[in-house]
Amino acid sequence: MGWLGAILVLYGYYLNANMSPNSWLVWLVGNFFVGHYCLTKRAYPAAAMSFALMVMNIYGYVIWT
Repeated sequence: MGWLGAILVLYGYYLNANMSPNSWLVWLVGNFFVGHYCLTKRAYPAAAMSFALMVMNIYGYVIWT
């Protein structure tokens, strides 16, 4: 789950660099996977950051679309 999340987050950066509104949705899913993985590893600060970024991903998608 951690690797999948990391790959999606990186792909989201690529999409964002190419000005695709879908980047926010890819980031949203990627951050969910990273956050879930961090919770299972008890890395609570990283999990909190990932879940906070999910809120920003939703905001970015709404603003871009």
